[in-house]
Order: sequence, then structure tokens, then C-alpha cells
Amino acid sequence: MFDLNLKNYGFLQLLVCIMLNIAGLVFVQSSVGERIYSFMTQLGISIASLIICLLISFLNLKKIMPRYIWFFVISVFALLLVQITGTAFGRNSIRWIRVPFVNMELQPSEFAKLFLILFTSKYMEKLDIQINQFGNLFKLFLFYFVPFVLIFIQPNLSSSLIFTSIFVAMLFASKLKLRWFAIFGGVVAVLFLLVYSSVRFGFIDNIPFLRDYQKNRIVSFFEPTEKNEAQYQQENSVIAIGSGKLTGKGINNDLPNSVKNGKWLAEAQNDFIFAVVGEEVGFVGTMLIILLYIFLIISCIFTASKQREYYKNLICIGVATWLAVQTFINIGVATSLIPNTGVPLPFFSQGGSSLLSIYMGMGFVLNIRRETRI
Repeated sequence: MFDLNLKNYGFLQLLVCIMLNIAGLVFVQSSVGERIYSFMTQLGISIASLIICLLISFLNLKKIMPRYIWFFVISVFALLLVQITGTAFGRNSIRWIRVPFVNMELQPSEFAKLFLILFTSKYMEKLDIQINQFGNLFKLFLFYFVPFVLIFIQPNLSSSLIFTSIFVAMLFASKLKLRWFAIFGGVVAVLFLLVYSSVRFGFIDNIPFLRDYQKNRIVSFFEPTEKNEAQYQQENSVIAIGSGKLTGKGINNDLPNSVKNGKWLAEAQNDFIFAVVGEEVGFVGTMLIILLYIFLIISCIFTASKQREYYKNLICIGVATWLAVQTFINIGVATSLIPNTGVPLPFFSQGGSSLLSIYMGMGFVLNIRRETRI
């Protein structure tokens, strides 16, 4: 079941994950202040997630991956439970389910990203060059589309976009011919023009599958003069980051001119934790954090490039895309580059499901790296 060979183990990759996690804990503590329970909960989840990551990194994948269909089954089952017994915890979306006997909540959409990577990698390997046959490609899209819809209708637009980005990146790394991407690109371009036109000419209220708060965020992005709460949150985030200047105001400071201390940052410990980083450690600190993410993403791609087994290459590409897109969205929202949408910063933000699932993803990358001759 376990292989304890350490010859090619990615110790540096693991160290970077731990460094980001520790830094996240520092800024979570600064964000929650005297709410010590929130910090201790995050600390406990961090330790448990690291242990699970290590266990996964020593699993024998040859015994697990042939049962890849279960990744799809478990993912869909958990997402269906959200529709049946899910809870919103006072937010706009029903995304969580309670785990019986342990008084714990999980967000299945976070784990669905990992299960998509594991299932799709093995299924694409099975299809091989025959992925270019329309029937096979249609079946593959169905396997993607079912969990995608279940995530989208929660509603969880941000996770569904990350989910789609992972799937597209893995398709690009597969043996799918470029003509299919030309078709897909055309469809995306048409959808973008339709959304932009609906905002420009005031038809966005007629789009049935978007909630009011999602419509407001899209409108405020394309038409900045149409201010709403989400836009003000991003403006406060940009002010916080800019006020940190070169080296910041200091971690856990008590300065009265702090945007964080003035409670002007919504979800400071989660969606806007990068704003806390910018305010407290400035440009230098934020760049160091970004460089750690860049190293981690590149290391996943490097590991992928060394794989002889098709599915292992795709797993590493999937995890790299997951890290890259989710990090970009979180930082992009905090810096007002993209519309406001709630996405945790990997390894950093408060939230057990996000932290555990991304650690599990890196556990598979570490496992693959351990078996690689480099």
C-alpha cells in the first residue's frame, strides 16, 4: 500500500507548501485578532492536512488509480448531498455539508477539483489518441459537465470557473488535436461577447442562471461607475495594499490608520487575506509570497515534463493549473483586476476544505515526483 522510497522525494516542494501554510497562519491570526478559536481551528486543520499530504505522497498509485471511476462517483455523490442537505452558513450560496459525529463542515466543490484531476487523467490515458473521436470526446465532456453543473447551481461561479480551467488545461496537455480548441475558443468568445453586450445594453437582468449579487459584480466590473458593495470591498483592498508601501506597517500592528484594524476589509482572513499581507508586509512581502507560488507552480510543471506515464503528466498539469488559476483569481480580486468573487488563496486563507484539498493535490504531485528519475 505504501512505498517509502525517498531518493527523489520533492522536499523543496513540500517545504514551500509548509512555508506558505505557516505564513497563512500568521496572517489569519492577525486577521481574526482575539478570536483565538478560529486560529486554533485553522492550525489543527493545517497539521491534519500536512499529515494526509505525506500519507498520499507514499501511496502506491498503481493500486489506487485503476479504480479511478470512484473519484467521479464520490465527487458527484458529495455534490448531490449539497443540493439535498447542504447549508449556506448565512452566505449567498449553499456549498457546505455537515460531516456526522465530528461536528465538521466540508465544501465538496473544493474536493471536486482534485477528483476531476484524478479521474480525467486516467480516463484520458485510456482514450489515448482516440480522444479525437467525437463520441469519446462527448463522453469526456459529460463526465466534466455533470459535476460542473452541480457546482454552478449552488451557485459557485468562481469554483466552476476554476473547475473548467483545470479541465481545459488537461485537455490541452492531452492528445486532443488543436482544431477542437479552435472550436472551443470560438464558443468562449461568443459567450463573452453575449455577457458584455448584456451589460452594455442593460439585458443582464434577463440572464436566468445568474443570481442578483453575481449580476451586480459583473456590472460593476464592466461599468465601474455602477458602484455596489463588492466594488467598495475591492477598493478598500486596493487601499490596504497600497498603504503598505515597500515594507508594510508591521504584522499584527495596532495602528489606527490600518484598513484591516478599522474593519474595512470583508473576509480579511479568507477572500481578502492578500490585502492584509500587502498592508502589513508591503511590496517586499507580497512579492516573496508570489514568488513562492510561482516556484510551486513551475515545480509541478517540471515534474509533469519528466513523466513517461501519461496520467501522471496530466495529474501534475492539473494541480499546477489549479494552483495558478486559484492564486490568480484571489490576488486579482484583491487588487481589483477582475470582478469580486470569493476564492481562498491556496495554503493561505482560512478554510478547512480548501487547505485539505490542495494539500491532497500536492500529495499526489509529491508521490509522482518520488517515483520520477530526475
